[in-house]
Amino acid sequence: MAQGHDVFAARLARLNETHAEHQARQSATAKAARGSTPDWVRNLVYPGSIVGALFVGILTVVLSRYVFFHINGAPDPNADADLTMIMDGGLALAIAFVLRSALHLTAKEHLAAKTAGIWIALTCMHNLVHAYPAVWATAFSPEWVERTTAMTEPRSFFIRGITFTFDDIGGADKADGSSNSEAASNSKPEIKINRY
Repeated sequence: MAQGHDVFAARLARLNETHAEHQARQSATAKAARGSTPDWVRNLVYPGSIVGALFVGILTVVLSRYVFFHINGAPDPNADADLTMIMDGGLALAIAFVLRSALHLTAKEHLAAKTAGIWIALTCMHNLVHAYPAVWATAFSPEWVERTTAMTEPRSFFIRGITFTFDDIGGADKADGSSNSEAASNSKPEIKINRY
């Protein structure tokens, strides 16, 4: 019985030795992989992924509007603003869902950031069209840019066919050097209901 016990103990010792060698190789490989990137870079990966998810949300709205442009042409000024926003948002969410697994942005924080990006793009993308019409005319068409700029106001928040403009808020300096903070503190956003 003692001989069988010694054989079993020797076998366990060999297995432990093999396991220790395997574990040492794995940890050496992991250290080599980690050693090539500094700690500050590894610490930026998670916040960077959340910012990336926000931009993915914005990009999905641009893609959805590009798809709708090729299906329907330039935006219809007489279309129901609520329905248009729901269609843009729905297609953007579908695109974001497809990109979710491909980009490994599956955490709840990433979902919240993508949703915020979609919301920002749905309500504020027209500001980029006003700022860079030539770029958007190249990507879409001059007619699309013309209709978008005619239906919306620059430097505004556009939701459900209503425009909230935010001009002269924030105490911007006037041309003569005086501050505009008093006017800015008393001003309220201008609200317009778009009726093309």
